[in-house]
Amino acid sequence: MSSVNTLKRIIGKLGPLLALVLLIIILTIATDGKFISASNIINIFRQTPIIALMGVGMLCVILLGGIDLSAGSMLAISICVSGCVLKNLGISSMFVLLPVCILTGIAAGTVNGLLLTKLHLPHPFIATLGTKNIYRGLALLITGAAAISGFSAGVTWIGTARVGSPQFNIPVSFIMTILLYAITHIFLTRTGLGRKIYSFGGNKEAARLAGINTDRVQIFCYAASGFFCAMAGIVYVGRLNSAVPLASLEGDLDAIAACIIGGASFLGGKGNVWGTLIGAIMIAVIRNGCDLMGVSSDLQQIVIGAVIVLAVFVDVLRSKAEAKAKRLAIGKTQDA
Repeated sequence: MSSVNTLKRIIGKLGPLLALVLLIIILTIATDGKFISASNIINIFRQTPIIALMGVGMLCVILLGGIDLSAGSMLAISICVSGCVLKNLGISSMFVLLPVCILTGIAAGTVNGLLLTKLHLPHPFIATLGTKNIYRGLALLITGAAAISGFSAGVTWIGTARVGSPQFNIPVSFIMTILLYAITHIFLTRTGLGRKIYSFGGNKEAARLAGINTDRVQIFCYAASGFFCAMAGIVYVGRLNSAVPLASLEGDLDAIAACIIGGASFLGGKGNVWGTLIGAIMIAVIRNGCDLMGVSSDLQQIVIGAVIVLAVFVDVLRSKAEAKAKRLAIGKTQDA
């Protein structure tokens, strides 16, 4: 019996990875091997960072049991403010774009956290739905609803540069994403604040009674979401060589999907960065595979939506199973 339980735990932990491997096998067969060509794998590496960076920021919020519907709008306002600053200064430098974009993203995320902790808005869904429209509107307002383009190679370097051989070169943006994921993993699992984030999501009231400043933890996580959206924005500017006010209209949904597919729970306190990365890669793989098979963008949305619903359903089943196991364990203890 113990071996069966151990196998279930292993499958539960490796579930997203196993699903990704199965998806890759299916798409490889469906595309007659085109999917696993070197050029296509590189293309997936190029498509993944924006979703993955927004996803790890969203994970910090979901671990609290919260949600951030303004993620895509934070990306847009970050790159548009940066683009306007570069345009008005008459320069095109990564050393200006990077700090301005990051500070704007952190400021936007901090506002979300303050709305929840200081104004005591009843639910993050309401607060971030409001700021989603505010940030998007500001992005349109300051740019005159027009894209800002014509940046120098230095500004676009992170989004365009690659390292490796001519036959197989990995995008710098993907390497940067892996490094940020590793740092975030260490932070969440090896630091006091990281453990507080998990404690908050597991039981907010218990965390408060244990002396954790829950307001600060909440503000930090929403600011972190803004930071990662800004980093995704820097990659976006590099890929398109423009700051677009309507950028990443569905970015928040992709970020949420990456987290849930990767095993995070809307109830909070559960999830990890590597699962989120697998979720982000899976979304990129689905879109890439659909493109190779000539599937329309409308049908792609249906497929991704179905995957999200399935992931949430699996999370509900897993939560019920864990709750039942806890009740049985408590019952056995009481009987003893």
